[in-house]
Order: sequence, then C-alpha cells, then structure tokens
Amino acid sequence: MNPSSTPDDRRGSYFEQLYRQDSDPWRVRQRWYEERKRALLLASLPQRRYRHAYEPGCGNGELTAELARRCERVLAADLSAEALGLAQQRLLDAGCGGNVSLAQHRLPQDWPRILPGADKFDLIVLSEIAYYLSVQELARVVEHSIASLAPGGSIVLCHWRAPFAQRIVSTVRIHAAFQDAPGLHRVLRHEETDFLLGIWSNDARSVAQREGFA
Repeated sequence: MNPSSTPDDRRGSYFEQLYRQDSDPWRVRQRWYEERKRALLLASLPQRRYRHAYEPGCGNGELTAELARRCERVLAADLSAEALGLAQQRLLDAGCGGNVSLAQHRLPQDWPRILPGADKFDLIVLSEIAYYLSVQELARVVEHSIASLAPGGSIVLCHWRAPFAQRIVSTVRIHAAFQDAPGLHRVLRHEETDFLLGIWSNDARSVAQREGFA
C-alpha cells in the first residue's frame, strides 16, 4: 500500500478492482433478498413521481433503472468508473437511460452544487453507501442532503445492518444522523434483521395528508 495514499484513493481502488473482477459483486440481479429490498424501497416512496433524483453510489445501476421509471431526471453517481460503465450498459439494456445522467463522484466533496435558481433534488437515495464514510464525511453528507432537498422532497436511506470489513460507521448511527438533523421529519422506518430502511422529508405530512384525505 502506498503510505501517501488517502482514504479516498484506497476506497476508489477497492471499488475499481471489485467491479473489474465481478460485474455484480453483491448479486443484486440474482438474489431475491436484493430484488425484494428494491421493491420495498420503491413502494415506500411518498410520491408516485419525482422531478429530479440524485443517487450517489449507484453501483452497476440496478436500482437506477427502476428510479428512471419513476423520475423525470436522475443523476446517478459512483466513485468507480468501472461501475459507471456497467450502469450505463444496464440502462441501455433496460431501455430507460434517456433521462439518466452518470457522473463519477466522491462523497462528500463532489456532492452536486445547486446554483441559485436551479432545481433542487426532490429525491435523494443513499442506498448501501453511507457506511463507507467517516463520521465527519457523514455529517457533511447530511448537510448537503438538507441544503439540496427541494420543498416536499424525500431522502431515502437503506443499509445492511451486519458488520463487515469495510464498514466505518454503523447503520444505526447513519440513520440517527438524519433523525437528529434539523428540519427533517421521518416519514417511514422499516426495520428487518438484515437491513434498515428510512425516509425523511422536509414536509412532515403523511402520504394520506399530502393527498388531502387525512
């Protein structure tokens, strides 16, 4: 290991090698666990349609393809150029990539800048990514998420709960960071033995309240 390499460099090298060796390292296209988890996440979204979504850590694009069907625009990003190439091919195969932009981002430093007057994101999806961040990086991601969230928008977190070698922050601590953030209201919590799914919004109303019948 290069002693002068940064955590970002090591993280980037890890994911590049991982996706170079295996186009689906977590079997997200094969395992019922992964298919079911995606379905739960998508069914839990408070709105049927979204204008502009941001999905950092998109990996090989399996969830991205589903988000593309629910959103007018999606910005999908990953640290790994190899993963982005796989995501691009997945979107082409699914015939749903016309509204998706792909970008290579390191979090939190490459979080998209929202210029004055520009559309903010009304959907931010952080799925299986935040446990690779340090506590300080996580705090900045929380700040960026709040600052770039459109009124009535949703922030979705979905994370594996068990320990593993590359984990830096626990899933409980990740979700607590958003729960404790000012201006956010938790609108959903779904907990299983294997994963934790949570959704926060700057709009405290329930889905029924938003539709005007509660």
